[in-house]
Amino acid sequence: MARDQWSLPVLLLLSCALSVEGVADLGKPLPLPPSEIWQGSWSTFRIGIGPVAQQQQISILPTPDQSTIWVFMQESCPNDPDFESCGFFYGGIFYRNESSTWKEYGRYELNTDQESSVEYSEDGIYGSDILSLGRPGDGLRSVGNQSIVGIRSSSSYLALGTLGLNPRPADFNGQRTAMPSLLQSLRNMKDTPIPSLSWSYTAGAYNYGSKIFGSLVLGGYDATQFEANDLTFPLGSDSSMDFKVAIQSITINETAQHLLNAPVVSYISTSNTDLWLPPVACQAFQDTFHLDYIDETGEYFINRTQHAANLVTKPTVSFHVGPETTDAWTTINMPYVNFYIDSADENVITAWGGFRFPIRRAVNDTQYILGRAFLQSAHLSADYERNIFNLSQAVYAPASTKADIVAVYPPGVTPDLGVGADSGTRLSTGMIAGISTGGFVTLAIIGAMVFILFRWRKRKNNIGPTPHELEDTGILCELPEDEKQYEVGLGLEHELVGDSDHSIELSASDEQEKPVEVAETEMKMYELPTYEKKNVSELESEGHTKELG
Repeated sequence: MARDQWSLPVLLLLSCALSVEGVADLGKPLPLPPSEIWQGSWSTFRIGIGPVAQQQQISILPTPDQSTIWVFMQESCPNDPDFESCGFFYGGIFYRNESSTWKEYGRYELNTDQESSVEYSEDGIYGSDILSLGRPGDGLRSVGNQSIVGIRSSSSYLALGTLGLNPRPADFNGQRTAMPSLLQSLRNMKDTPIPSLSWSYTAGAYNYGSKIFGSLVLGGYDATQFEANDLTFPLGSDSSMDFKVAIQSITINETAQHLLNAPVVSYISTSNTDLWLPPVACQAFQDTFHLDYIDETGEYFINRTQHAANLVTKPTVSFHVGPETTDAWTTINMPYVNFYIDSADENVITAWGGFRFPIRRAVNDTQYILGRAFLQSAHLSADYERNIFNLSQAVYAPASTKADIVAVYPPGVTPDLGVGADSGTRLSTGMIAGISTGGFVTLAIIGAMVFILFRWRKRKNNIGPTPHELEDTGILCELPEDEKQYEVGLGLEHELVGDSDHSIELSASDEQEKPVEVAETEMKMYELPTYEKKNVSELESEGHTKELG
């Protein structure tokens, strides 16, 4: 009997502990290791498509322009029946007929709103399959029911397949149920989700020293990859053109020599290689670097003599960019080594000789784009839950530098963003205080209940037994042998059986939007349902507080 009287408090304490455990599981950021395979001038990442036994490995580049995964199919190589050279050129070919989990939906126009402004357009085969991140030995995650788009054209403007980073659902041709994006699927995972709808990326630098690989982190960022600043940009209202920036000026070697005569509004794209600028700016580049313009292709080249001279003088072009054409800005310095492309795989060495210079003449103001060549020198971070992004100067850390992976948490809790890859599991001082305060209040309430119960029982024993103890609680069991009643019934469940896995699963539903917090005015804590969305922490860390504000 004495042991039974503590059953309820013990269960309440266990419930409180499990609730705190659920709050503490905030997820971890997911860094994707570079494949160490260069496709032309570009550092790639690896994905696998299909079930494990049939998984097809493909090299891709990340892009925030879409939420689907684009890969090249065998139709892209009509003149290469063995797909050897063509397959290598595209980073690998996806053979949909060799995947037992492939589900095809049909052929539709590719979602290339931004690229269509520069006259890029094509269609693809839409379907779904299992997507695995990294190589099989990397131990990264696999996600089912991911939207896969097969590129069929042999003249695609894309050099490689792409990994869509936009978190919005993939909806094509009015499908009844939009397919979840990769980012949202990772956010919804029950087993160690990413902590927020965010990512960070820098393209790497093929021509810099011993070559710098790219960096891609989902749900966080690598603090060793950039110089922090305190400037944030709002994400654009057009989902296909989220990353709008104002180029306030372009100078060379931080002098008064301007390559842009007036500010322009541009968009950042990782799908497009080049920088599409006003013709007057392209002319200034041509005069400064002694470039050759090829009318037939609309491309610029630099001959080997001038190239050798530039390697000696090492000119640096500075882009001053901000949210608006005036006021606050940040500077992205782009050295000459990031301006020339020497790659037979991209057919950039032509009959004219020399190296391709990645700028293009924009016909109008809708064509201004800062392409992937720009992201060799810039680090781009996106936080869709705060609707902001940041652009910072990329840093070329030595290969021996250990990554400093930091989690980006959603609004609602201030995280303790420490150093190291485990920072995604650490809580902020504020959150620890909140949980401690809530736990203390809960324990105090339980203690008071136990004390009152103890005093009540002691007082009852002094007065004398009553016929039926705790009669109105319903937690009674009557035994027919002696008609005695006990506090704990033998056949009555006192706590519903729950899932032993207390990780947080985020619902993709729109109905759960508000963060679960311990209110400041009334310190009550309840057991948190495992299906409820936990909105937690802001992107504030020492160093990166400045990156995303």
